[in-house]
Amino acid sequence: MILKNSLYTIEKNEAEGSGWRFDISLHADHFIYQSHFPGQPITPGACLIQMAKELLEERLSLSLRIIRIKDVKFVSVISPLETPHITFHYQKVSDVSAEGEVSATVSVADGERVFSSIVFTCKSC
Repeated sequence: MILKNSLYTIEKNEAEGSGWRFDISLHADHFIYQSHFPGQPITPGACLIQMAKELLEERLSLSLRIIRIKDVKFVSVISPLETPHITFHYQKVSDVSAEGEVSATVSVADGERVFSSIVFTCKSC
């Protein structure tokens, strides 16, 4: 399921040091939040991983599938009501290999408050 433009919208995409960042807005009215959890919505961890992959696709202009998740840490929940704007910081992204693989290290934050970190590898499809 593609989440871009339904669960979230990209507000800004810019270079940041040796990486880049995406500022996004979460859509609290999305049906996922109606069941996770009614009245107190939080962004599911699986959706954060999917969003990280979709944003990597956006940046690289490639269609990707996740082949390996090396590390995921969920430090704090993200409520679209309390924190409707979050940033995905891509600190490390490998070059696309001859086999079409690319690895990325991403943190999800709001200013100094880090919600999650993800280290994963994708393959172009």
